[in-house]
Amino acid sequence: RQQYLTSPGYRISVDAVPRRTQRAMSEKKSCEQAFDSLSSKDSKRGAWMIVSFDKKKKLQVDAEGVGLKSLVETLDPEKVQWACINVHGVDVRANVESVRQKIVVLDWVGQKVKPMKKMAALAGKPKVAKLFKGAAVSVSCESPDDIAKPAIVTSLCAAGGAHKPTYYAFGTEEEDKYDLKFYDEKNK
Repeated sequence: RQQYLTSPGYRISVDAVPRRTQRAMSEKKSCEQAFDSLSSKDSKRGAWMIVSFDKKKKLQVDAEGVGLKSLVETLDPEKVQWACINVHGVDVRANVESVRQKIVVLDWVGQKVKPMKKMAALAGKPKVAKLFKGAAVSVSCESPDDIAKPAIVTSLCAAGGAHKPTYYAFGTEEEDKYDLKFYDEKNK
């Protein structure tokens, strides 16, 4: 039975592709599928994914979830990882609510990572940048304390231009909102 690898507009016979390339294509596709899901228009507020390199230096998805708090709890202090979270900038006015999605990339080098492995963060950054297309900001972090809503919001506001949303949503719960307190209550 002949198998096929497909992508939009193409159909490639597996027999025509070397086995090594087949594995690389399927691994890459799973990371891309996870990112496409995370960055889609219908993605949940605060949807995130964490990727790292396996022993064969292939990019792999370590975890997926929702909410900044669960993301921080999932990062491994003994690994070099990259996380991506979909933060929603929500602008609420009288009877209109506008939502703009912002992709935030976290470059994580855990505190227990050995010095030689820390170089992997630099070496892997270009591959990860290809995966996390369209990121609004990138934040380098080594400890959970480095991943704070105010610091991320400051970076988003600096990168976002003149118009600021009413709040940023880092998840689906009320506690996941970060109100900018930029607008007067009577103007909302």
